[in-house]
Amino acid sequence: MPNSQEMDLAMCRNKATLIADFYRSLSTQDIDRIWPLYTYLYNNEYLNCLTRKNYHNLFVYTIRSRACQKNLHRLNALVDDMRQRGYSLRLSEYNSLINWVGGKTVPHKHPHHLIDALQLFDEMQQPYRIDENTGEKIEKDVVQPNITTFNSLIHIAAQLLDLRTAQKLYHDMISRNLQPDQFTYSTLLHAMGKMGDVDGIDRMLDDVQSNGLNNFMNTTVIWNVVMTGYACNGVKDRAYDMFEQMLDSRKKKRKRPSKKAAPAVDAEGFRIYINLMIHDDKRNEAISALYSMKSIGVQPIITIYNTLFSSFMSQTPSFGLREIDEFENGHDNPERQENLDTLEKLYQHMKDIQVKPNSETMYTLVSAFLDLGDTKSALEVFVYLSTTNKIENDTEKSNIKSSSIANLAKDRLLRIKMNNQPSKIEPNPELLERLNSILTKSNV
Repeated sequence: MPNSQEMDLAMCRNKATLIADFYRSLSTQDIDRIWPLYTYLYNNEYLNCLTRKNYHNLFVYTIRSRACQKNLHRLNALVDDMRQRGYSLRLSEYNSLINWVGGKTVPHKHPHHLIDALQLFDEMQQPYRIDENTGEKIEKDVVQPNITTFNSLIHIAAQLLDLRTAQKLYHDMISRNLQPDQFTYSTLLHAMGKMGDVDGIDRMLDDVQSNGLNNFMNTTVIWNVVMTGYACNGVKDRAYDMFEQMLDSRKKKRKRPSKKAAPAVDAEGFRIYINLMIHDDKRNEAISALYSMKSIGVQPIITIYNTLFSSFMSQTPSFGLREIDEFENGHDNPERQENLDTLEKLYQHMKDIQVKPNSETMYTLVSAFLDLGDTKSALEVFVYLSTTNKIENDTEKSNIKSSSIANLAKDRLLRIKMNNQPSKIEPNPELLERLNSILTKSNV
């Protein structure tokens, strides 16, 4: 039986091996590989072997990973362990944590996300923290928020349409002599637009101009946000006028544009304009605008096509087999045939300039063909989009497998890049049900 000295030596060897394994996993920068070993260190009370730099690296690798609840729990556990070791959070860590607890891991934010984020905002500015076990005050470093901190909080509040809190944070930022940036203004203006506060949009634009920041606001992003706010709240003339000014700037392609000139229109500006045209029953003009984009150097985006495809969808019940047969035999009315020709040209245009479709494309385009009575084209589009999607996914996986990357960290970055690509095309359940119904009837 081994004596106590031999047992201590074996434990030291095991500890050294475990620490070495942990550092090897840390070099991969993959939190899923690192976390089991970190947990083992925690369970065996070996965390005192880790440095402040180790914790910072763990924190960074976690926030670079997929935004999910599991990684949020890991972040919170890391923060608790850091506090136990007496390590205060840095400004960058607070900013990342605010973003994560503020709802980054969920598709829709809830009030508690803003409450949790504001609690961190207060905590970072306190000279002490309360020990959860003893209730005692423990001194810590005071961390002053920066513009990133305020932008994250304003964004969270704006997504919850809590405009009052968002504006309060904005004024708090100003009082600290922190200059709001483009993100700050675009977030606030977007929230005002969603709330229907056109007067608020105008007041903010006036305030910015009076403070000498008009040039700072004279960007395409800001103009798109304001144009959206006007378009969604019945101020269409102003939205149309803004688009025309931006279009004029793009066409002139000034080498030295005037400071007072509007910014050049981009694809998002066209999307807003085309969407407004569709709502005003000006589909032909909207389609003409799409076709003109390439000539002025603007590449269309898929959301524009989805909007146009959806304009061909009918609000009435789908056609029966008799109407479909009549259409295929050439007995349909001229208007429907014209719409079908236009839809086919739009679809071909999308393919010709290689705009990548998404799930919404499948739903709107297939549904439009069905509503126009062309079942054959609808099924062909459905099969084409489904097949194209599978080929692209298989190609991406093959590229990763065949890649000769020795470093695990680089391999992980490659996988992250693939995961950040647009999600695969998934058929809408409503569309699947409709197609199944048609195929079932046709086989009767």
